[in-house]
Amino acid sequence: MSWAIQRTDPHACILVYDWAVFSGVEKALLLSDVHWDSAQCDLKTLARDLDKALESKSPVFIFGDFFDAMQGKWDPRASQSSLREEHRGGSYLDLLVDTSFEWLKKYASILALISPGNHETSIQKRHEVNLTERLVTLLRREGSPCVLGTYWGFVGFSHRNGHKTAAVHSLHYHHGFGGGGEITRGLIDHSRTRGMYSADIYVSGHIHRRNYDENIITTMSSRGVVHQRQQLFLRCASYKSEHDGWHAEKGRAARPIGGWWLEFKGFKNRNDWCVIPSAAATS
Repeated sequence: MSWAIQRTDPHACILVYDWAVFSGVEKALLLSDVHWDSAQCDLKTLARDLDKALESKSPVFIFGDFFDAMQGKWDPRASQSSLREEHRGGSYLDLLVDTSFEWLKKYASILALISPGNHETSIQKRHEVNLTERLVTLLRREGSPCVLGTYWGFVGFSHRNGHKTAAVHSLHYHHGFGGGGEITRGLIDHSRTRGMYSADIYVSGHIHRRNYDENIITTMSSRGVVHQRQQLFLRCASYKSEHDGWHAEKGRAARPIGGWWLEFKGFKNRNDWCVIPSAAATS
């Protein structure tokens, strides 16, 4: 099984899984809020998850806040305890891009899409530097298929056997918004998103919580046949381990670590597919 990704619209891409022999299972790793440059980033767990994806040649998606980018001298949240040694110097933003590229080079072949989050858009607003674009440019020079995503967008997962397309699943991603309070934990955002965008899978991050919801949608085809389809809502957590400092001052405790694996399972005899999510970093 191989895959390729192509931009089809400023806010959309199609990823095609192509297999000569029906395997029945295809995977993708969905991440957000990596905060790679923070001293509190769990690099060991992140590397373990990416190594699993590399072993299975599964595409990896990073939906915003790959960078933390909070340790510049201009940032009131800056803390020496969060600044890694290799980022100490007079060109902080350049160092973030260069060191992250060197770390990610090993995984260049499986990186499918990286999109910005609020940490990257904040840097672009204040310093006119697009960290995500610079990183993706370096990865593509290394031969990576990685596409530069947008703050929100769509990914179509197409399952193809030679010239025949078996199924297409649509995924809507948004980096996220709001604070993810203790009562709703961001779940109410799924209802808001569903009312504005149509997709089979919805993915977001931002609030460093991980949750999962599933709907069965009943609809009618163009031929007048009533059928059901699966609809998933996934919230990616973070790879930043926080339980002290500014995080604690805001009344927040430790949050989960990791993103989500998507497993597309096909049924050859009835030309049907289902999507099975499992939590990364714990699976």
